[in-house]
Amino acid sequence: MTVLAQGLKVRPLHSDFVIEIDERIEDILANPDAIEQVRRLWQDAPVIVFPRQSLEEADQVRFTEQFGHCESANRKDIQSPYHDEIIYFSTLRYADGRFVGGFAGGDDVDWHSDQTFRVKPATGAMLYGLEVPKGGGDIYWADQYGAWERLPADVRALIDGRTGTYRYAKRMAIMNTLELKDKESAQAKEMAKLPDAFHPVVLTHPLTGRKALYADPTTLVAIEGLSEAENARVLPLLFEAGGSAELVYRHKVRNGDLMMWDNGCTMHRRDEMQLNQPRLMKRTTFRLAADAYCVPH
Repeated sequence: MTVLAQGLKVRPLHSDFVIEIDERIEDILANPDAIEQVRRLWQDAPVIVFPRQSLEEADQVRFTEQFGHCESANRKDIQSPYHDEIIYFSTLRYADGRFVGGFAGGDDVDWHSDQTFRVKPATGAMLYGLEVPKGGGDIYWADQYGAWERLPADVRALIDGRTGTYRYAKRMAIMNTLELKDKESAQAKEMAKLPDAFHPVVLTHPLTGRKALYADPTTLVAIEGLSEAENARVLPLLFEAGGSAELVYRHKVRNGDLMMWDNGCTMHRRDEMQLNQPRLMKRTTFRLAADAYCVPH
């Protein structure tokens, strides 16, 4: 365990890509120097785990807002009834039988980055595990800085500076092959009609200069300027590099874990989980500043 000048107890979980900060969020919020230290740490370690938290929803929103604008949830059907900025992932049910939240059960979820199908993705995310089952549902993050470095030199030269086409309908088609309980919701079906979004397939961090692959296999359908044959050859190489085993950190989520990550330079997925296992997780998403993070445009 390493103790920093501001008193934060930090230890690496996966090289310099994932770290754990063993401090109460309430104490961090009360200390501007600690907040600034977390911001600096997050520049190099895009996944941070804060274990053993006991958070009110207002605290989660307030902590989120220290790093970027916390957006109101676009999925009203899975939104918290108390704070518009929070959505629920849950296997619990209301008294009338409706599920509380979405996406909580069914098959494994594929590697992806959140909101790649949007014109302006909110790339910051926090997920708080309030009630977590003992088995199943482990979460994995993959380092997309490392994914870029793993690509052959000719592929890097071919894609750097090019724009990708990202389509929600592709993700919807994948969901239709899985047993995801919210895929039939009216709002999910409406989202399948979203127009394509266009983003660079390689993002550059404005402060560190590091390059990250931005190739979500659930939404990326083509790269501008490549022929159909080139896309058919190159896209599988990008998707394979993005999920390379040595770039992956597997996290066994425990009650009280708050997990924070940057979707501009990571992808994530989870294991299969049964709907009969109690689970309640709360997520916020937030917009990062383009002058300080890998923000797609």
